[in-house]
Amino acid sequence: MQVIYLNNHTHQNQAIVSKQPIVLALGFFDGVHRGHQEVIRTARRTADENGCRLAVMTFNRHASRVFNHSESSGFRYLTTLKQKIELISKLQADILYVVDFNKHFASLPPKTFINRYVLGLNAKIVVAGFDYTFGQGGTTTIESMAALSENEVQTITVHELDSEKTKISSTRIRHLISIGKIAEANRLLGHQYETTGKLIHARINGLSIVNPSSRLQQLPPSGQYACEVRVANQEVSMTVQVEQPSNVKQPAVIYIDRHAFKNLPHINSLPVSIKWRHEPDSFGHPSADQLK
Repeated sequence: MQVIYLNNHTHQNQAIVSKQPIVLALGFFDGVHRGHQEVIRTARRTADENGCRLAVMTFNRHASRVFNHSESSGFRYLTTLKQKIELISKLQADILYVVDFNKHFASLPPKTFINRYVLGLNAKIVVAGFDYTFGQGGTTTIESMAALSENEVQTITVHELDSEKTKISSTRIRHLISIGKIAEANRLLGHQYETTGKLIHARINGLSIVNPSSRLQQLPPSGQYACEVRVANQEVSMTVQVEQPSNVKQPAVIYIDRHAFKNLPHINSLPVSIKWRHEPDSFGHPSADQLK
């Protein structure tokens, strides 16, 4: 998959435009959950049926991070940009456009967005979720795009995917993780929730500290969780402990048992990947059934 980064200037570069027409899937795709997967798979089928390449367009930051810079802002990501790229690649996209979402981009009139970022990239068909909006104010819906493009682009709207009669959304999944309902979050994601960090030498009560790679990625509340932890190409099923600070400006701390891994290099800041499997039981520990 080719990854192309777009900003206020690069959209004018003809070298980034696909010579072959594209089907373009639009969305922020935080978490790349089951609803997002349906959008991209629909776009993949449409591209194959029309002899086009599949391009996905996402953004490097959420709108709330552009207009609210406060560290105490409640917004948290489900995936880092790197994780999002990896998950979209697995869905067989040919091109991924990553747009620099800034105040200038947010102020673009809807027709300018279409001319520059849809028609300008040689898109013939656009696929998006029912709740996707674009352009200044974020109120123009996908259904309006064909008319605004003077019918130069066709649109396909993917309707909401429900779970237990409730819409599958990134907001819902963030909430589930924030209250410790990891198993339910994983079911809606369609894959295990994953965070990354660095293992450092500092230890507390015999456990080693993992500093999260991003303080803006959603973590569960304080407690112990059944996880699969990868360090230095070793993956171990183990209990991971989370401590959330009382001060929202302070980062959460993650603890793991370094001794569960064999012959780790004696260096600081070893990369760590944590796949969260289950929430704790009523005693604050993963249940026996969950650890199987």
